[in-house]
Amino acid sequence: MTQLSRASTLGIARELALGQYLAPTMAVPFTKASFEDVYAQIKDESVRGDDSILHGMYQGTVDASWDIECLCYPDIVGMFLRGMIGPDTVTPGVSTTIAGTGTAVGANSIPLTASVPAGSTIAIDTGTNTEYAITGVPTGTGPYVTPLTSTGSGTALAKTHAVGATVVSQATHLFKQSAFQRSTFSLTVFDTIGTLGFSSAAISDMQIKIDPKSAVTLSIKMLSYPSAPQTPMAQPYSALPPMLGWQWQMSNGGAASTRGISLDLTLKRATEALHLSTGQQAPREIFAGPLEADGSYKAIFENMADLALYQQYIQGPATSTLVQPLPFGGASFALTMSQSGFYKGARDLSGPYAAASFSLSGIANAVDGGGVIQATVKNFVQTAY
Repeated sequence: MTQLSRASTLGIARELALGQYLAPTMAVPFTKASFEDVYAQIKDESVRGDDSILHGMYQGTVDASWDIECLCYPDIVGMFLRGMIGPDTVTPGVSTTIAGTGTAVGANSIPLTASVPAGSTIAIDTGTNTEYAITGVPTGTGPYVTPLTSTGSGTALAKTHAVGATVVSQATHLFKQSAFQRSTFSLTVFDTIGTLGFSSAAISDMQIKIDPKSAVTLSIKMLSYPSAPQTPMAQPYSALPPMLGWQWQMSNGGAASTRGISLDLTLKRATEALHLSTGQQAPREIFAGPLEADGSYKAIFENMADLALYQQYIQGPATSTLVQPLPFGGASFALTMSQSGFYKGARDLSGPYAAASFSLSGIANAVDGGGVIQATVKNFVQTAY
């Protein structure tokens, strides 16, 4: 019977040991997921005194290729950054509970059993009763009366919260390069017929596309070991909305810029399945090389600030930041090239308004830990990816 393709599922888990399959810890909502066991074909085309060329065909080595496209969800993007850039240094948020007599609708402060630093983005309560706020300077010592400088509905709470309800502030995840702490992943796919597992998946390409008129998208390419049958897995999906292009803020040339039209940034590691003297068709390992960061940036041409980055080879920081509004959770995702090289720059006068297009690359520098780029994600995932 014809199967419904939208019944398929994809799950991912970061492996603890190379090549050792793990059941999914996270589901990946995707818009595209192409995968294939790629067998090398070995042909016998020897001359045998006849009128034929092909006398035999044999299966050679096998590995698997992946091409995944998805929206940029703030709780999922960190998994891909861990595999593409490097280790996640996480600073957990404060986890506490509501004290006193709870809170009422319209309250502009909240009593807490532990102090939360001023300026923190907090999630109050759980499930359908969740709402978000930014904290002011707390007073008192248990309960800590914490003013709310902003909430998802304005400056006051929109819901009632009982004593003991959980309150947690955002964690900060910092991803920096490391040649010695790369991660591989296990991928689990239900293809509408059965469930397959692919271990030792390494990310070769990660493309981030930002356009204020669209959702932010991720395109991920991976190499892995070939498929093996697995048991079906229950995979919880993200309940958070994806990052949207209009939430983008750009900073280059030493200042914030409102000129950005679009940004297309590709992170890449040359990746190869190593088929060695193991007596097996599958690779011994998936090798990933050093990191490159290259992008194309288009901006309104209203002054020389952007073009000067190319013409004068200034090589200053370039930071792209996405910040969700507080009603959506207030998550943020920033990509920083602390030393960026604009190596192409051209005016574009073919449209209704003057624009300029640029090509740029990240340059290894001390601020980024010797790497070409770093990423920061702030969300409510309290453990390292």
